Amino acid sequence: MENKNFKKTLFLVDGSSFLYRAYYGLKPLHTLDGRPVQAVYGFVRMVKKIMDTFDPHKFVLVWDSKGKTERHEIFPAYKETRQAPPSDLFEQKELINEFADLIELHQIALPGIEADDIIYSLAKDASQASENVIVISSDKDLYQMIDDNVHIFDPFKNTIVNQEDFEADKGFPVNKLSFYYALLGDSSDNIPGVRGIGKKGAVELVQNFDNLQNLYDNIDKVEKPRLKSALEANKDNAFLSEQLFKLRYHKLDIPELGFMFDKNKWSNAQSLFKQLNFRSLIQDSGKKESKQLSLLPQSEHLSIKKKYNFKPVLTKQDLDKVVEQIKKAGAFATDTETTGINPFCDRWIGISIATHTGESFYIPTGHKDAQVQQLTQEQVVAALKPVLEDPSIKKYLHNAKFDMHVLQQGGVVMQGLDFDTMIAASLAVEDWQSVGLKQLSEVILKEPMLTYSMVINEVKAKDFADVPIDLATEYAAADAHQTLQLYNYFKSILTESKLLDLYEKIEHPVIQVLTDMEAEGIYLDTDILKVLGDQVTQEISNIEAAIRDLVGSEVINLNSPKQIEDLLFNQLGLPPQKRKKTGYSTDQEVLEALSKLHPVPNLLLKYRELTKIQGTYIAALPEYVNPKTGRIHTSFSQTRTATGRLASSDPNLQNIPVESNVKVRSAFKPKEGNIFLAADYSQIELRVLAFLSQDPVLKKAFLEDKDIHAQTAAGLFGIDVNAVTAEQRGVGKRINFSILYGLTPFGLSKDLKIPLGKAREYIEKYFEQYPGVAQWMESVVESTKEHGYTQTLWGRRRSVPGIYENNKTLYEAAKRIAINTVAQGTAAEIMKLGMIELHKQLKKKGLQSKILLQIHDELLISVPESELKQVEELTRESLEKVVDWDIPLKVGMKIGSDWQEVTK
Repeated sequence: MENKNFKKTLFLVDGSSFLYRAYYGLKPLHTLDGRPVQAVYGFVRMVKKIMDTFDPHKFVLVWDSKGKTERHEIFPAYKETRQAPPSDLFEQKELINEFADLIELHQIALPGIEADDIIYSLAKDASQASENVIVISSDKDLYQMIDDNVHIFDPFKNTIVNQEDFEADKGFPVNKLSFYYALLGDSSDNIPGVRGIGKKGAVELVQNFDNLQNLYDNIDKVEKPRLKSALEANKDNAFLSEQLFKLRYHKLDIPELGFMFDKNKWSNAQSLFKQLNFRSLIQDSGKKESKQLSLLPQSEHLSIKKKYNFKPVLTKQDLDKVVEQIKKAGAFATDTETTGINPFCDRWIGISIATHTGESFYIPTGHKDAQVQQLTQEQVVAALKPVLEDPSIKKYLHNAKFDMHVLQQGGVVMQGLDFDTMIAASLAVEDWQSVGLKQLSEVILKEPMLTYSMVINEVKAKDFADVPIDLATEYAAADAHQTLQLYNYFKSILTESKLLDLYEKIEHPVIQVLTDMEAEGIYLDTDILKVLGDQVTQEISNIEAAIRDLVGSEVINLNSPKQIEDLLFNQLGLPPQKRKKTGYSTDQEVLEALSKLHPVPNLLLKYRELTKIQGTYIAALPEYVNPKTGRIHTSFSQTRTATGRLASSDPNLQNIPVESNVKVRSAFKPKEGNIFLAADYSQIELRVLAFLSQDPVLKKAFLEDKDIHAQTAAGLFGIDVNAVTAEQRGVGKRINFSILYGLTPFGLSKDLKIPLGKAREYIEKYFEQYPGVAQWMESVVESTKEHGYTQTLWGRRRSVPGIYENNKTLYEAAKRIAINTVAQGTAAEIMKLGMIELHKQLKKKGLQSKILLQIHDELLISVPESELKQVEELTRESLEKVVDWDIPLKVGMKIGSDWQEVTK
């Protein structure tokens, strides 16, 4: 296919294949009203890519149809190993069908005929008429139709494959592909092949014999006894497999006129893209209609101003009126505006206030709008500080921590936070829904708002200070106004859903704890990091030299997967472990397996560990040191995890390496005169499991303070607990900590490097030892099936739609999610309650000690040495007695001069 003009080329899309690729290849994506659409989005992007790449004029989309085909008549077990498709897949296919109809892309599906055979038949007809064909697919079955006129385009690899390309890749011509799969089989279609022959053996036979019949006619010429024996034992399966794999030609009565495609019809899908919230595709389809879509306030679909009265406050007299309005209302919603997203570094340039729906004010203080005289920040702080710091006046905010930090930088310590609509939303909406203010306003209140990017792009501003006051007012005043409306909505929803108790007892009070932790920050000794960096650089250099010596090569890029693949499997001749899309994998699992065979893979593991530490921590962490405070101020999110665990970001200080030889944690220090106290809950999730399951054996172990891992190991191995070895205890520990994460026999066998049967036996013995755990897990699954969600002890809910799946893989994953969420979420709630109590006691007693970090089941506290004994007692009391259970909570403590010293 020499020509680059594809006007006369027929493009055939394997729709069924790409439907599944798009579904599983993208993260779950939902519309604003909750419909899953990731398969739709991926599929549409693929069609757009084909249009942009080839500009096709003859374009057909081919689908499989429901029901059995003639291959099922030959072999009833054909494809029977395939799991049921996900329940939402066909709903998405209907949307794809609608999209194709809108752009007038011809679709074909014929009862009893597989899509592969339809594509083959259309391609063969075109090829025999000397027309060029490009089949859009990554399905190996379709490669057998390649000829002089028919090529395959794989959009994921972005390559067109012809006969020469195929032979260069596979080592045999395309007309032998059915011969190859007759030997190898295809597990995805349940085509048996010849048991005992793998890829290497199949290629060898295909290269040495003309076809399958020729192979069996000359079977005595097969030199390897193992291959010959396998062939003799599986002759019928081999010929059956070839028959199943070969494509079948059908004379199709489809007029060629139906193949014609006009790319200008793409814009017909704009309404569907809007409905599905595919914003990038909306822009694509609208390009011809409008060079630039105005984002100014007069664009009704982007603004809620017409419904409400949004006013700038520019005089002292008007500001005083707003203050009086606040005092009279006794409550208000508020939001700050800054020049960026770092509350500790960026400038505060305005604040919005709403005391009742229908009206909202924006008080600018730092805009560059020369046409408008603004109040100074000093004037605004002087007027608002009394009401902002008055705890009797209720405040409603969205992401309150951010605004509290901003206000504190301006000299205002806000008190009286009554409700955070972002935190409330995270408890009330589905996991897939955004808890951003703009998205909540659009989805819940049905009122789209101007977004930050719209406003900034409209006036080509560098930051919000460049935005004119009138546009800034519409944007900012809406924030406070919609927060007030969302407060009314979510207060009611939390009450109705019985989530208000969780909010008021845990999620709301922990906001202040986290605000104080973030504001305090933690000191990073960059000199120590520099020393560590020099050491790591030298170690990396030594590893590079060692690898060069071992392989005798001066030039090799250890960061190149392709070069590493060539080094391991070609130069060193090590056996490949698993394939990936473009070759053989060199991931950690593969390198660990190969380390037993050669020293280079182990050196590569060390190299990757060191380069990650160097790039992710040693080089990156100093960039987060605040120039004003000299400390790192990480952000703790209450909304980013479905289980309720806190998540640290900018930077993630919960992920600093613990067990590495590079002691990065040694660079984190308490302030002068202080010492670090680390307090961590011992086996918190196992204790939660004991309480929730009420398993008598598990409970007794904790009540009597026994070694739970040794006890579990004793049961697994059928020995006395005193006879348990360290290795056996390790097995018990692995199972104890993994059981809540849906431990499977396969996972355990892989982890412990034991036979699958032995792993299955261990898991069965675990549940025999702790039958209450199995019963509790089953009850969680049944409850989840009944309600559609799983629930922690304090009531946090997590929707688990997969619990209704017919697809076994998705169903089992849903069961694991349901069980783990209850245990991990309850443990997270206990930690939050402990933090709230400890924070309260430290304040109450006027102590200078500060909680700095939370690392899931551990707290890092900076303590003046004079307060150490008192704070140790307070910490133990606060954390261990935070719940009144019949299972004791236990807290371990360590003290040290840096974070490394107190690391468990």
